[in-house]
Amino acid sequence: MEAYVLVNVEANMSWQVVEFMLKIEGVKTARVVTGQFDVIVLVQFSELDDLGKIIERIQRAKGVLRTQTLLTIPPQRRTGNANNIMPGLAEEEKTGPDNYPDR
Repeated sequence: MEAYVLVNVEANMSWQVVEFMLKIEGVKTARVVTGQFDVIVLVQFSELDDLGKIIERIQRAKGVLRTQTLLTIPPQRRTGNANNIMPGLAEEEKTGPDNYPDR
């Protein structure tokens, strides 16, 4: 499984935080970014408990102020007709006005 951890850090600490993050087991990449957050970290793990341990290490790092974790959602496996974008609906429910696909 994968998650992105968005990190806010103290002023002028972004690069030091990234260097530390890259030493944490389970961290695949860490980058300084612009915008609302200062650092983004990609982590891979097999159990949610492992993710919790990784996040704890990230949060305890010198300079880290706050984190937000985004779990990735694996892609759905497609079965049957790839053009069927709304499986399980009756044919007449799949289209809106004028027979355009609904939503």
